[in-house]
Amino acid sequence: MSIITIESEQLSIDSENFVYSKTSSRPSKSIVNPELYTEYKSIKDIFNFFDDKCDYLLRECLNYVFSNIQKIQEDIFILNENIYKIIQFTDNKFKNLNNSLNDKYENYIILCNDIYTYPKIQYFYILSNYFESINIVMSQIMHYNIIVCNKRNKNLEISFKNSIVKDFGIKVHDYIIKYIYQDNNYFLQDSIDTNNKISNICCNISQISNLNRDIYTVNKYYKAFINKECNIDCNCKSNNIFYSDILECYICEKCLVLTRLFLF
Repeated sequence: MSIITIESEQLSIDSENFVYSKTSSRPSKSIVNPELYTEYKSIKDIFNFFDDKCDYLLRECLNYVFSNIQKIQEDIFILNENIYKIIQFTDNKFKNLNNSLNDKYENYIILCNDIYTYPKIQYFYILSNYFESINIVMSQIMHYNIIVCNKRNKNLEISFKNSIVKDFGIKVHDYIIKYIYQDNNYFLQDSIDTNNKISNICCNISQISNLNRDIYTVNKYYKAFINKECNIDCNCKSNNIFYSDILECYICEKCLVLTRLFLF
């Protein structure tokens, strides 16, 4: 998980240099390992820990940058006493996103399932021209990102000829590319490994019940972790502890504390 902060920066942006496309951009090899991406996309059913994952993953990422979180409406939060509007961004539709960032609010949270293309990073980098700061926050649990836009200081005066932009004509700092590349590859590899573990367990009928227990407990752990409910004062009993093949460590089912050490 990375939190990348981009301070307000005056960039030279010329919409005449924008390159457009009729289809969404392909993943960039500077942002994600193409071999890992191809292997990940070949998995028929990607295992997800949460059925209603968005609320949990949003709250997880918000916890990394805000100490006080209050949901007011489906798309409105009060975060550290400031009002933020939630905006969903998919399919590189930059024109739609740009219009949404110009309404009555000055703080925004952009939800982004993945950052695999260079234009996405370029656009988030460009936003530093219009906000006091931008935070790119990546989940520790699954492929999920939020872009925190703090205090818009002027309207986004970007002219688009089309919704899908292939290139914005600016170069993004290398350190941003580096962190996103590392996190993308980590989650792709982790997803591949997790799905392989589950597939191997499913081949053995005698282990199915243990897998169900594993998935149930891991889900409880992640939800407790996000809601800050893990009990570190538990006097862990041996009958409450089992080895999680998914997390590759021991876990107490009562307090949901993880350890790689044998506790009894």
